[in-house]
Amino acid sequence: MGITTRVLSAEDADALAALMTRIEGDHPTGFCLGAGEIREVMGGQAVNVFEGAYDGDELVAYTTVLPGRPDEVGLHVTLFGDVDPARLGEGIGTLMLTRSLNLSRALHAALAPGVPGRFAAATLAGREDQVDLVERAGMRPGRHSFLMVAHLERRAAVELPGGYTVTTFDPEAAEELRQTHNLAFADHPVRADASTGFWATFVVGAAHARHALSAVARDADGAVAAYVLAHEYVVPPSGGHGPEVHVPYVGTLPAHRGRGLATGLLAEVLRRASVAGYVTASLNVDTANPTGALGIYERAGFRQLYRQDSHHLDVPPVGGRLSR
Repeated sequence: MGITTRVLSAEDADALAALMTRIEGDHPTGFCLGAGEIREVMGGQAVNVFEGAYDGDELVAYTTVLPGRPDEVGLHVTLFGDVDPARLGEGIGTLMLTRSLNLSRALHAALAPGVPGRFAAATLAGREDQVDLVERAGMRPGRHSFLMVAHLERRAAVELPGGYTVTTFDPEAAEELRQTHNLAFADHPVRADASTGFWATFVVGAAHARHALSAVARDADGAVAAYVLAHEYVVPPSGGHGPEVHVPYVGTLPAHRGRGLATGLLAEVLRRASVAGYVTASLNVDTANPTGALGIYERAGFRQLYRQDSHHLDVPPVGGRLSR
């Protein structure tokens, strides 16, 4: 029987979670979710698309297409996907990546035809088969990121810079923090311009959010100056047994940088996590982050576990020409 494909729904979440777990047991992916987390992503935005490849009734591969919020710069579409380790080398990955790129083009035409598009995927360092797959599809290499992990032995409180007050994440102030987040990452090479829908689904109301562990610093006027958020996923990103706290975002507004806020808030989050019984912490960092984040994390005890390399395909506005 040949391979068939179809769009996955919430009813397929358990089977997809099982496939992701099999894949993660073979190699780290940076995108291994539990069934509940899959349902959250599926329901987060109507344009999020999961597709599966089947051999009969067996799910043997998947892809995920996640469009960002379009703006005058362009539309960024993030692609995830992988194949059951027992089915590598059969051309299933090529089939699924081709379908994902075609879907990305269709979403680009529907959502933001007047601006350029960038379709991005990551490969695991050392996996030449993954690199060959994306390069044959026309995707070019870009930036690199580390998945870093730290052991959380009991940590003492760290004195934070004077003139700031520190609290946990308050959902009532979520919109203020979202706007701060977008400002904090405005000068980052990979912009993290969070829409209200993304923020509500994946930061404020997500089952994996751990607001009590997060830390937010406010200045003397009461405005947010910096923040460190905390999440906990069903499958620890480090591949360990957990419990593991994951740090998805560390942000400081430009006017407050250079004062040790990020260092102090991160230390506070790790201290709270250790007190709460977490044994490890993990985070992702761009290896060329211009804010010096890599050094901050290394001083906090984080060490590289694996590297992922970004690849992207740039496309012009629909009916237009991509400027170089």
